[in-house]
Amino acid sequence: MAHTSGPNLLVVGTDNQRLQWLTHHVTSRWPTAQVSTAHSDDPAVLVKWIQERSPDAVILQIDFSNESLAVTRLNCMLKMSQAQPAVHGIVIAENGSEQAAVRAMKSGARDYLALARITRDALLKAVAEGAERQRAAAQAALAQLTRSDKIPTIQVPGYAILKEISTTNFSSVYLARSERLRRNVVLKMMSRGTSPKELDVAERFQREYEIISSIEHRAIAEIYDFGMLPEHQFLAMEYIPCGDLRDRLRSPLSVDESLYYLRSLAEALCVIHMVGILHRDLKPANIMLREDNSPVLIDFGLARRSLEDAGSTGAGQVLGSPYYISPEQSQGFRVDARTDLYSLGVMFYEMLTGQRPYTGRTAMEIMAQHARAAVPRLPANVALQQALIDRLMAKRLEDRYTCAEELLADLGPMVSAVA
Repeated sequence: MAHTSGPNLLVVGTDNQRLQWLTHHVTSRWPTAQVSTAHSDDPAVLVKWIQERSPDAVILQIDFSNESLAVTRLNCMLKMSQAQPAVHGIVIAENGSEQAAVRAMKSGARDYLALARITRDALLKAVAEGAERQRAAAQAALAQLTRSDKIPTIQVPGYAILKEISTTNFSSVYLARSERLRRNVVLKMMSRGTSPKELDVAERFQREYEIISSIEHRAIAEIYDFGMLPEHQFLAMEYIPCGDLRDRLRSPLSVDESLYYLRSLAEALCVIHMVGILHRDLKPANIMLREDNSPVLIDFGLARRSLEDAGSTGAGQVLGSPYYISPEQSQGFRVDARTDLYSLGVMFYEMLTGQRPYTGRTAMEIMAQHARAAVPRLPANVALQQALIDRLMAKRLEDRYTCAEELLADLGPMVSAVA
């Protein structure tokens, strides 16, 4: 696939003057180039960055007179090259030597540019080689996927579909590479049909785009693109590579971790409730986790503006996951912000115990327990959190927290995020 934009670079270092010099020369050669900077020397953070965005080159500024810094930066280069072999590492060395050049190459760097002798042409040549190397690696990967019949046959202009993540009767979710953004994105595809069911699903899809695009907040997945094809409509959104809360729940959580997620999710609910949006489908699979362990709400397909339809779900209409659904939602009654708080309470119970509060052989059996069974009791080792569960999972709306802000007031200051 031919690239229409300039190279995508990551510069690791804290010298802003040098960053300006690099950016000026790169963007003067390629006006659409993307130059990002990272001040972190944490290899895990940088590896996550390059895995998500696949830059054409990573430029590390290293002062070899500072041995501690040199060791740290070279370790970063080694970890990044191991995680992403196609990445083109460029070391810009201050106070370097022949031995420093050898150390850089052993750490995975492809180019070593001595600061004292660096020129514009040398810099641009190294960047161009990185872009060509990354392009060749991407084409080889796509060719391999095609040969193994793993890549879907569907095509979306401007996107290279890398793999299928999930599929249903009406929709599919793919990991794709955006040509314009030069990064991996989640591409949601929805069939365009004429049956009542297909039209209803398409309406929810359109609503999801409108809702997400109206909010700019770190707790809400970013949306990049929306479009129509002859047989499909698609939504391109932020790819968060660290997994979801469902995956995290496969391992035990401490009380502090559980309280951290509870508070973080309450803050996310504050954001959407403040603009009049109810999620209506809160569950661990709809909560992604960023590199710093902070949660991100996704999948607003069932979301509604709180004033729509007078806040009702619809007579006889039950939407949401049976394991996390509120009593009023399970019965098709009026819903409001307290509905999302109930689902949050169910997740909090699962975080603390490793178990869902209600189970059964059928969805109807589980929903009946949400509507009529007693609020679950926590085991002795986490019983101090029972008051929160009682308020969050109260059967009657009037017995629950009235809003996420009220829950946050009870929780107090943020506890530490434990990865």
